[in-house]
Amino acid sequence: MSTPRTFVSGSAAAALTGVAAAETSPEASAAAPNRPIDRQAVVARHRVVRDAINTHSPLQVGNGRFAFGVDVTGLQTFVPFNTMSEWGWHSFALPPGQQPSDFHGEVWDTHGRAVQYPIPNPTQPELSRWLYANPARINLGRIGLELTLPDGRTAAADDLTGIRQELDLWTGIIDSRFELAGEPVHVRTCCHPDQDAVAVEIDSPLVAADRLAVFLHFPYADQQEFAEHVGTYGEPDAHQTTATTDRNCAEITHRMDATEYHVEVTWQGRGVFASVDVNGGELVIRTAQYGADGHWADVAGKLSELVVDDSLTALVDYRLLGDPAPGQAKRLVLAYTYGGRDFEIVVRDNETLAIGAAAARHRYRLAAAGGTDRLHFVCTFAPAPPAHSSSAHSSSAHSSSAHSSSAQSPSPAGTSSATFAASVRSWRQYWLSGGAIDLSESKDPRWRELERRIVLSQYLLRANEAGSLPPQESGLVNNGWHGKFHMEMYWWHGAHWALWNRWPILERSLTVFDRFHDSSRERAQKQGFRGARWPKCTTADGTEAPHVINALLTWQQPHPIFLAELDYQAHPTMATLRKWHDIVADTADFLASWAFWDDSTGRYVLGPPMHLVSENTDPKATQNPTFELSYWRFGLRVAQQWRERLGLPRDPQWQRVHDGLAALPVQDDSYVLHEGVENMWTEKNYEHPALLGAFGWLPGDGVDIPTMDRTADRVFTGWRFSRTWGWDFPVLAMCAARLGRPDDALDFLLHPSDGFQFDDAGLATGGPFPYFPSNGALLYSIAFMTAGWHGAPDRPTPGFPADDRWVVRSEGLTPAL
Repeated sequence: MSTPRTFVSGSAAAALTGVAAAETSPEASAAAPNRPIDRQAVVARHRVVRDAINTHSPLQVGNGRFAFGVDVTGLQTFVPFNTMSEWGWHSFALPPGQQPSDFHGEVWDTHGRAVQYPIPNPTQPELSRWLYANPARINLGRIGLELTLPDGRTAAADDLTGIRQELDLWTGIIDSRFELAGEPVHVRTCCHPDQDAVAVEIDSPLVAADRLAVFLHFPYADQQEFAEHVGTYGEPDAHQTTATTDRNCAEITHRMDATEYHVEVTWQGRGVFASVDVNGGELVIRTAQYGADGHWADVAGKLSELVVDDSLTALVDYRLLGDPAPGQAKRLVLAYTYGGRDFEIVVRDNETLAIGAAAARHRYRLAAAGGTDRLHFVCTFAPAPPAHSSSAHSSSAHSSSAHSSSAQSPSPAGTSSATFAASVRSWRQYWLSGGAIDLSESKDPRWRELERRIVLSQYLLRANEAGSLPPQESGLVNNGWHGKFHMEMYWWHGAHWALWNRWPILERSLTVFDRFHDSSRERAQKQGFRGARWPKCTTADGTEAPHVINALLTWQQPHPIFLAELDYQAHPTMATLRKWHDIVADTADFLASWAFWDDSTGRYVLGPPMHLVSENTDPKATQNPTFELSYWRFGLRVAQQWRERLGLPRDPQWQRVHDGLAALPVQDDSYVLHEGVENMWTEKNYEHPALLGAFGWLPGDGVDIPTMDRTADRVFTGWRFSRTWGWDFPVLAMCAARLGRPDDALDFLLHPSDGFQFDDAGLATGGPFPYFPSNGALLYSIAFMTAGWHGAPDRPTPGFPADDRWVVRSEGLTPAL
């Protein structure tokens, strides 16, 4: 553990003149003695506790490559939250007779030259849509409890009492307790740190009474672009699920078109694993109400008409069931009898209702045998079958017959107890490594909320975003943009790991630049540029999804240079320089070749065509945006430094472009989004205020600080923050900090805007929910304000006020650039 930095922060610093703020007083220093942070205490005071079901926000266990979201039962019993991975993808069939190589995109004039961009082609609408949507990330399967009431009815969420669920952040274990008809149920859930496996330990008298079992249900892929619950259970004929069992192990193979993956379930003690009986008998709709509170319609007759072969599958929405509550979020409350048993369920709008024989075709059941109160198991997901799968596995669980195992235990590595022990070790190691912050001695009452956001963000990003691919906006919670990731947002997802000194995690995904290097060089060459043009919206192979913003957004281009410089700051070795040399050079080559010489003004210009950060201007008219101009200067300047570190001469073309770039655009004594923008402060004062990122997030290449200070005043007082979201607020905070306005910086990190809130689990708003760039940006900006930046005032935590309202104790953080 590193030596802590302990200080009391202070009020406004004279950053505009470069004068350092006053040193911390002796009295303040005495009030905050130099002692190690009790990291476990910091983490423990922000454990997540729930006492009611939440249908919108899951708690999660995960290892960064794989995550499992749960409802209040510790599994996915009443809410079909997702089981997602970085490797699980699916593609639907291509349009007949077409191939991806047939796609032509659109040709746009680019400074007098015709350039082909991956923009949807009106003459190829089907192929354009297919390329945009495929492949898509999939939900690997649902695991939940089958709970039965004493009268034989299937329990509903409202039947649970005495609910208490706690996520122990220090161990990565979710502990869920409730009662059903007076009987206690205790469920513990965790994820293995090195395998894509969920371990579950259930203890309840209901297990021995055969009133509690576990189900596994496998959905087919869907084509929803933004979906909280991924996959459909309403297309049983479109995919295949098979299973074999042997002693205390079941192996399941799930095939969806060309996608195949495998699930291994191992349990301790005697158990019965079987497919659900697909010949369950008659399906009868008893009652069905659709609507919202106070506005309901009886739709039992309509649903009864849709029952075919004792099965019912339908997408629940107003088009099917009418609209008794216009403009409100509606739900279907359904009671039905199937196979002689009564069920009651609630299905929300835009979810698939799937009940009856066909719906059970991809559903399996695990129950304990022999009168035990325990049901402990591990469920492992993998793209390939287990190494031992070639051994004999005799009984097929896909038939209606069940297999009753012996009491033989699985190997120790596969037990739930071993998985829980591994989770405890791994999470403890995580929390004791890297940086830490303790705000508990602060007088500002907002310290607890800010510290809560910091701690929960660290948990969530390690559970969702510690894999080998840059993550999608919603991590492994659900799908946005069909599960693809955005390269421009990778900075927010990843850069915080550097300042928090968690390089082993960041290095896993930094390899994306090596993997995408060849295709990015090819993209630049096809468009007539030098170097490498990095994609925007892509999957694991680097193919860009066709869209006008994807094709024309540019602010991701200097990212590799920034990240390389963070790496060199942490590891100033020749090995680091060699590792990044080709990528830095090709990135700078593109930056230099994409800047266009304008004879009429005698300068290099950026755009058009281009989409700037805010994506709210005409790409055919946008030229010389403030943020991108500063970032271009930064990239070319740092790339030259890399050449010098390697003993190479400065590149003359890079230098010509750097020195000849257009000045950052100014109107009425303040910076604006881009050169020539009209009605900037009345019509364009929403979305991302990235012009302030040039001096805050970025170190200010090309920035005149007094002009930036005036610009900040206009943004702080005149921006429409109701239409601003996510990482915007940390950008504002970092600009305020560099300008010596720490109170403003903290106000932005705790801004009341709906677009920058963190729920009880730490899941953040922004774009689609959840929006993990909010979490990553928060962590980066907090480290920035705490550890400082190059050229920061010479005092501890230059981004916090210098009086005694904020007492910030930190360890292991690295200054920003």
